[in-house]
Amino acid sequence: MTEVDLDRLAEGYRHRPASAASLERANAAGSSLVRGARVLDVGGGPGNHVAVWQRQGLNAVVLDPSAAMLAYGRRHGLRGVRGTAQAMPFRMHRFALVWFHLSIHYGDWRAAIDESDRVLDDQGSIEIWTLGPDHHERSMLARWFPSVARIDSDRFPPPEALATYLSRLVPDVSVTHPVEEVARPAGSWLQAVEAGFISTLQLLSEDERSAGIEAFRRAHPDPDEEIVYQLRFTRIVGARG
Repeated sequence: MTEVDLDRLAEGYRHRPASAASLERANAAGSSLVRGARVLDVGGGPGNHVAVWQRQGLNAVVLDPSAAMLAYGRRHGLRGVRGTAQAMPFRMHRFALVWFHLSIHYGDWRAAIDESDRVLDDQGSIEIWTLGPDHHERSMLARWFPSVARIDSDRFPPPEALATYLSRLVPDVSVTHPVEEVARPAGSWLQAVEAGFISTLQLLSEDERSAGIEAFRRAHPDPDEEIVYQLRFTRIVGARG
């Protein structure tokens, strides 16, 4: 499969602001930690969640392989380190929370979990937000670009496999299935698609991409029309303490 260009994706992220629900997820994760605790956001891109944790008084850092993603965060006073989930440049037992928010599917997920376990402290937790088959087949993108469901099913590891693997490393693993409802103007969503705000869009053929955009325009000619869709997450938490 073609590799995703993360620096190109960083440009698309200009059309992908963090939702209130996403920021609340980060806030909830950080609220259980003591002030000054270390938090690692793996694949956190521009650092939206790190900004939340900094406001909570936590010592938070983004780990991301994209220089463009990290540059955005640094311009906003956020700490970022360039690197991959499979070879984290940190000492053992360093973080109270290792966080993956729609990033576990980049690269070897088993190696990413192994590295998370290595850098996790004795009372820490690993929290993974991902997408599974219940989302892929019914996603907003799959509605207009039929190949998206197959591509994402191949890219994202099965959530049950993630939970099983994680349970071998930490004693307490829980799995839930939160749903986020998203509402945005049709014109805004289309601009985001054209900018490539989701990495899977890079893996479509140009013909399919163009056809999907034109079909969406015909169905939603008013750019101010509000469209509503759902993100069906799987949340996996593995706690040591």
